[in-house]
Amino acid sequence: MTTDFDDFVAATHDLFMAMRRNRGRLARTTAGLSLSQLTLLDAVLAHGPLLVGQIATHAGVSGPSATRMLKQLEQDGVVVRRRSPEDERKVVVDLTEHGRELVEEQHRALRESQRLDYESLSPREREVFVDVLRRMAGMIAKWSETPTK
Repeated sequence: MTTDFDDFVAATHDLFMAMRRNRGRLARTTAGLSLSQLTLLDAVLAHGPLLVGQIATHAGVSGPSATRMLKQLEQDGVVVRRRSPEDERKVVVDLTEHGRELVEEQHRALRESQRLDYESLSPREREVFVDVLRRMAGMIAKWSETPTK
């Protein structure tokens, strides 16, 4: 027999996995990008040109993984890498116009899908749903800060 807490844990896991799967699927079908690539590009779109290490941190991947993916994205004409104007030893990465279009195309497709689901909810359901999502986001952020025993 499961407890309410077990149901909460399972529902949280299901939500996280569904979001990852669907975002990854949408990225591949609309922009031809992997979820990992899109996560890197989202960081650059949101924060402007960044150092590779900063991109890796924002995306939650290792530096070598970010470097490898960014090299491929550079070959595909999605990003451009150049020496930092502040420190010639460092490399900053920015989106090309093509890269910006790919990321924005993926965002538009996701927003359209979200809009359709949002419109299917009653005004009260929308209010409750948004409140619960915001609370969940805060909880999830705290879970990564909580030391494990």
